[in-house]
Amino acid sequence: MGSLIRSHLARLWKSPVYWLALLVMFPYGLGLCNSATGDLASGVASAGLWGQPLCGFGLLIGIILAAVFGLFFGAEHADGTIRNKLIAGCGRASIYLATLIASFLAALALYGVYLLAWLPRLGWMLRNFPSPEPGRLALCLAGTLLLTAGQCSLCVMLCMLVQRRAVLAVVLILLMVLLFFAGIQAQDAWETATSGGMQLMIDEAGEQRWAFHEPGSAGALTTALYDALPGCQAYRYMELDASPAMLAWSASLTVLTTAMGLLLFKRKDIR
Repeated sequence: MGSLIRSHLARLWKSPVYWLALLVMFPYGLGLCNSATGDLASGVASAGLWGQPLCGFGLLIGIILAAVFGLFFGAEHADGTIRNKLIAGCGRASIYLATLIASFLAALALYGVYLLAWLPRLGWMLRNFPSPEPGRLALCLAGTLLLTAGQCSLCVMLCMLVQRRAVLAVVLILLMVLLFFAGIQAQDAWETATSGGMQLMIDEAGEQRWAFHEPGSAGALTTALYDALPGCQAYRYMELDASPAMLAWSASLTVLTTAMGLLLFKRKDIR
């Protein structure tokens, strides 16, 4: 399996698509660092400022991984690489798991470049940003890594099962975009249900009026989506707001998609 992983990483290192993703990480990381710095300048004095530069990586990583892996690993079927590996005696489980591990290592490299983009500002941030609670920060960093692992696992499952490269790329990107917007909707629904205050309402006559909304509790489904969807998780990690349930959802997604992908890949007819 080690040789398979090294082969993937060597090919990724030569891939223009992956290099483009690495380059995108610089303005991405720098932009979120600038956002946190701007919040501090506007009077925000919260330890959550650290969440934007440290955990903002998870916000768009699903879409970025979908674009990179859809084009890169999608070529495995089109070029006959998987068939050749099987002929050479590689087991299907080894092929699948090597692809998964290589994808996560590639994602970690993207995360590393994202962090390096604002590393020169770290000294200034340590002097000016309020210190975060170590436990909360560690939980959010672990959640960001698990979120990334879940996105990798989902992408790899589809990459290993969908043989048509063009279809794969479109499906992956659309899926990640849909998950992102579903997260926005779930977050809005949860905040509407749990926050109180004055809200602009439209009555039965179609007229606008202000009404006081009492704080309440979200339903079980809304709460589950708020904990599970990648977009919601990324936003909450950026606010240093994490819960063990969020990490459990990401871990479950990784395990479930890996198990399902392995099962279906072992039964797949490879041409």
